[in-house]
Amino acid sequence: MTLNSSGPISLGGSTAGQSINLELSQSATAQVSLNDTNVRTLAGVASGAIVMPTNFYGKSAATVNFNDASVTAAGVPSQSAGYRIDVNGFVYQVVNGVDTSLGQWATPTSIGGNYEVFATVTSGSVSSGTTGSWVATSGSPFWTRVTAVAGTVNTVILSMQVRATGTGTVLDTWTVTLEAERF
Repeated sequence: MTLNSSGPISLGGSTAGQSINLELSQSATAQVSLNDTNVRTLAGVASGAIVMPTNFYGKSAATVNFNDASVTAAGVPSQSAGYRIDVNGFVYQVVNGVDTSLGQWATPTSIGGNYEVFATVTSGSVSSGTTGSWVATSGSPFWTRVTAVAGTVNTVILSMQVRATGTGTVLDTWTVTLEAERF
């Protein structure tokens, strides 16, 4: 979630976009103070006076963080190297159909479906997956590079971006390399 960019903001309450408690993943009726560390962090005011509601407009306690990734599949027969951004808030490498978590990308994980990703091919080509347009993380987007011919190595390098759904602000960028080699 994100707090509203105008209008009322309150410490408590059950209205999403208005309640600081809800934005901080606390109960609507939790005891809260403007001097609480997590409230100051959300406001972006480490010390001194916090101006209600101005310091909270458009703020979000949610974070996204991606790391560069390299996925390699090598052997016989056909080989498939894949990368999936899952709606569950985790990212996975997928080697020959076997998923392995590369870690959490969304905090809290419940926000995993609130974003879009854009993959740009900088080298090679994908075997599957959407490139060149924004795709929703709610669909757990997935990219692969496959090789079926003995003695070949197929590689694709993707430049990745993520943004909140419907906004133009890029929140993170990273690189993904997928390599499939058949012996």
